[in-house]
Amino acid sequence: MANDQAYLNKAIERYSAEVAAIARAALKKLRARFPGARLMVYERRQSLPIGFAPAEQGPAVFSLVLYPRWVRFFFLEGVAIDDPEGRLEGSGNQVRSVRVDERATIFDDHYIRGLMAQALKVARADLQTGRSRVVLKSTIATPASGQSANRAGDDRRLPRAARHHRSGGK
Repeated sequence: MANDQAYLNKAIERYSAEVAAIARAALKKLRARFPGARLMVYERRQSLPIGFAPAEQGPAVFSLVLYPRWVRFFFLEGVAIDDPEGRLEGSGNQVRSVRVDERATIFDDHYIRGLMAQALKVARADLQTGRSRVVLKSTIATPASGQSANRAGDDRRLPRAARHHRSGGK
């Protein structure tokens, strides 16, 4: 677990100082708000999604995603939440998001906190209790490792060529 946390810290450091600072501020606030959340890290070539899921099992309810120039907070069942002010962005059939500001003050906003409470209710998820931990679900190649790792063994999230390679060409 300590290695997974160290990996997450290093992954965040790969981003610009501005994006890394926003991400650290957001993580600090989100961890305080959801002390029992399991953080599922899915590193991609152009982003770093960090899912917030119930401690023991179940899918993520939210995700904080770092991009090269900004950070967004996703409500993974956003379409099911009542957003009368229309502050959530997105037009897909499921996910909605908001951009995270410089000091992550969006997480102090009463309206956004209300949307988060709704999302937890819709998902029937508890992110308060349980043992919080960081879980690497997939990582990208680093100069030290020389190859990609997929800690969860879930090839569905890998590019087709990588799945083909991992299965021995089958």
